Amino acid sequence: MRALEWTRSVTSAAPRPWSRGCLAPTPPPRPNSNGSFWARFSKRHNSSSTRSSGSSSYRYRDGSSPEGPAKDKLRIVPFKMNIQQAEEVFQKYHGHSFFSAKAAQVDKVEALYIPFWAASGSVRSKVINAQVGWDRLVTRYNRVTKQNETSWETQWKSVQTQHEFSHTYPSTIPDLQVYASYKYRRGFVNQIRSSTSILEAKTLASADMESNDPEDKRRGLRNRGLDPFTVKPSIALKFVRTAIEEAEMRTAEQWLVDAYRCDRARILSMDFQYNGLVLAPVYMPVFVFSIQHLNRTFRTFVQAHDPTGLAGGLRFYSWQRISAATAICAIAALTFLGSARTGLGVTSGFWLGVVAPSLLVAWSVLYYPILDYRVRDWWRQREMDGHYSEASSATWDTDWTKAYDRFEEEHRRQDWNENQQYQSSHGSGPSGGSGPPGDPMGYYNVLGVSKDASVQEIQSAFRGLAMKWHPDRFSTPKEKAVGKKKFQEITAAYSVLRDPKKRKSYDMYGRG
Repeated sequence: MRALEWTRSVTSAAPRPWSRGCLAPTPPPRPNSNGSFWARFSKRHNSSSTRSSGSSSYRYRDGSSPEGPAKDKLRIVPFKMNIQQAEEVFQKYHGHSFFSAKAAQVDKVEALYIPFWAASGSVRSKVINAQVGWDRLVTRYNRVTKQNETSWETQWKSVQTQHEFSHTYPSTIPDLQVYASYKYRRGFVNQIRSSTSILEAKTLASADMESNDPEDKRRGLRNRGLDPFTVKPSIALKFVRTAIEEAEMRTAEQWLVDAYRCDRARILSMDFQYNGLVLAPVYMPVFVFSIQHLNRTFRTFVQAHDPTGLAGGLRFYSWQRISAATAICAIAALTFLGSARTGLGVTSGFWLGVVAPSLLVAWSVLYYPILDYRVRDWWRQREMDGHYSEASSATWDTDWTKAYDRFEEEHRRQDWNENQQYQSSHGSGPSGGSGPPGDPMGYYNVLGVSKDASVQEIQSAFRGLAMKWHPDRFSTPKEKAVGKKKFQEITAAYSVLRDPKKRKSYDMYGRG
């Protein structure tokens, strides 16, 4: 089993800004040979680039250099919820308080596996120097007020020490699970990370790509999609190291407070030495709810494995209830203070003290989701731009990359003639020209997507079905024949729907 290791030494004076959350070191667990090792299914990446420079180095345990685990180490956290259970979590998430606005207008629901990098390893950290401070009550004469005033001040002192810590961090710590794509907003997806689900990752089987639950089938959620890995291991390691270093600094600050019997510590300079920092690509199951608000699509993620009901996404609030509460509070304040203190008459007090604040609060609550999304989109684009230069200089493991490329490129070219023969003998489509209205060849039905599905949804559905039905996954000749026929149908449908011009022609005239 190959896994990515990282050895690094760094001196840091402050936590880096891109990590969020809190970590606490845990006792070192026994390594699990059946850990969460995964393969990435992404679009084309250049595999002939160089390793990143600097004092950092990465390698496989067996000594080879390319990044990423071997393609035969695919793992997946299975679905344990159906759509009804997910909807209960969704409604609870959006109806958590009196001021919540329940999301009634759900546009669509998707069942997906989304990618994560899960990290584990140990670190030895050393505190080199820092400042420690004691809070003191100090009385000074204020020349403005001409009085003695007492206030708290902190007296700082620089200290040097060589104290060392050694901690082990398992992949069950949520902050060591890095969302491995730029498709969705990272802050929302991070809310569904689990400390228990990662332990139940298993080998990918064809049965994992479809649901046998009657309600899922009835709701059109039988097929499950796969999103690709687009965040490379070298980028994920930055998030992991930041999370670990922030946790180590918090531990060091507490140690300094206890050791020097001070009240606070700051400006720590530390050295970090990593040992056996391993990345494992993991697919997590989620239901993605798309909500329409002011003609804008917002998404809520429900983790489909953890029974505690993990959900992430932007919460909506009722502008009517909040503005009404604002008006009531404003009226109460004006009544208590009176016109003498506010300097407002009855009419002006009503418009300026009640109506104006209520309208301002209502507008803010109504349009806050759009403003929040714009800020998050700006931050996501900034993150992608910052990762671009390093990601282009890092490499994917060649075999690992081709685990998906062969579905989309190599086999599609190799089977092209067979697909043409198959289409000719079966009415030029997987359904023999007898599909439902608007889908005469049954292309949308084969991929299990709606007619208004986006390109990303079509690609995700194709990845999941290709993994399930590729002939190489079957052992007996009969199973291979069935898989080959089904794979040809999937490829024929995907070759039309993935191309905007062919898809438009198919939607208008029934042919691609």
